[in-house]
Amino acid sequence: MTAGEKSRIEWMDVLRGTSIILVVFNHAILFASSSPLGAPEVAWVLNTIFSPVRMPLMVFLSGLLVAGSLARGPRAYVTGKVRRVLWPYVVWSIIALALLYGFGIREGIVGGVTAHVVTPWDLLLPLYDPVEHLWFLYDLFLFYMVALVTPRVPPLWIAGGALVASALVPDFGMRRFFLLLVFFMIGVWFSQHVGALDRMLARRWVIWACAALALSTVAAAAVGVGLRYTALSAPFAAGGIGIAIVLARRFGSARMLRPLRAVGRDSLVYYIVHWWPASAGVALGALTGNAWIALAVGFVFGLGAGVVMVHLLRVLPALDLLFAWPARRSATVYTGHTTDGRPAP
Repeated sequence: MTAGEKSRIEWMDVLRGTSIILVVFNHAILFASSSPLGAPEVAWVLNTIFSPVRMPLMVFLSGLLVAGSLARGPRAYVTGKVRRVLWPYVVWSIIALALLYGFGIREGIVGGVTAHVVTPWDLLLPLYDPVEHLWFLYDLFLFYMVALVTPRVPPLWIAGGALVASALVPDFGMRRFFLLLVFFMIGVWFSQHVGALDRMLARRWVIWACAALALSTVAAAAVGVGLRYTALSAPFAAGGIGIAIVLARRFGSARMLRPLRAVGRDSLVYYIVHWWPASAGVALGALTGNAWIALAVGFVFGLGAGVVMVHLLRVLPALDLLFAWPARRSATVYTGHTTDGRPAP
């Protein structure tokens, strides 16, 4: 691996790790808001500031690697995405359904609990209505398939159409799908045009424009304007992504960011396992009667669950079956899993 390749991987891992931290924080806040104590208002404002960029950044990074994956051929491309995206989606959907049948709840262990009458139809939920937070893997796999079946269609055309669709569809899930598809396909375009991202971010006016858009999210949060999964949020998300990439490239190799890079290398593991522990942590912390403690314990439990699972995967390689279908039957060494469906180096 060359120094340039290592640097590229490091900045991408820093951004993946940042996205995961923001995801765990977001879900801890959502669980806390469902408790009698509620979530602290300051935490809500912070979450609102980061909400436009959190998931668009993650799918953009996934799109950046599509051209390289497709270059290996359609069969290898599909096999890789089935093994490392679709397979963990199916496995953890079964686990989520088991919790649904066992406890009659659907939105976490404590936060957001809603009455739910369990029926045999629930077994079909993963086909059309992803359970819990697993919607991201469901959508991501579909994004990869869109890229596969539209090789002759310019990615920016698809992104443009998806942006229009995100502005027109009333359903939240579909609006989210189309908005994230916008950034995934923009990432695909950059993956096809090597050096284009570098050239764009080398222009000073682009950096200033990105900074202005990113800072605008602070003003929007201050006045209560929602920029979460709406077509209006697209330029703000783009600005945030641009600034995030510039900063990650500049400081991504810093020693102090090593823990963040570690989270990024195993972003898939952290994303999948944080949900239930975060909700349980909020419930435990709420016993203190302090909203900040409930939020903090939920966040620590959610993130800590990922740390524990990564350690277990290293000492018990058989557990890797929870996150990827093995390429061969022989024992393998755990190398980590990222949310873009590839093994970490």
